[in-house]
Amino acid sequence: MNNYRTRWHGLYAEYVEQSVQAVFGHVERIIVGTLIVSAGTHVSTNEPAIMLFGYLRHGLVGRGVELFGVILLFLNFLDGLYRLSKSEWHSALQIIMSICYIALSVRLVQLILAFRGE
Repeated sequence: MNNYRTRWHGLYAEYVEQSVQAVFGHVERIIVGTLIVSAGTHVSTNEPAIMLFGYLRHGLVGRGVELFGVILLFLNFLDGLYRLSKSEWHSALQIIMSICYIALSVRLVQLILAFRGE
């Protein structure tokens, strides 16, 4: 019994732990990026109750925040593709993960905007 436990801990430490940390790191960055994009979208489409930076228009500030969030998402996407390119099955994984990443990012922005409500 102890032999199996030792083998499992060795397997987990060598392969699984790094993969899980990388996946959760990317998911965390997706969530942060989509929150930034949805906040920018909300500010640019609705007139907020607070004054933003004095004389700047809300639409301009909102689009700038959206652009910043999109750049963060794109950089995270490129980082993920680079890490996947190191694996043996990289072509199939890159195609599948690219589709999932884009669909998840768009859906998260839609859900966050829907939860804000009107």
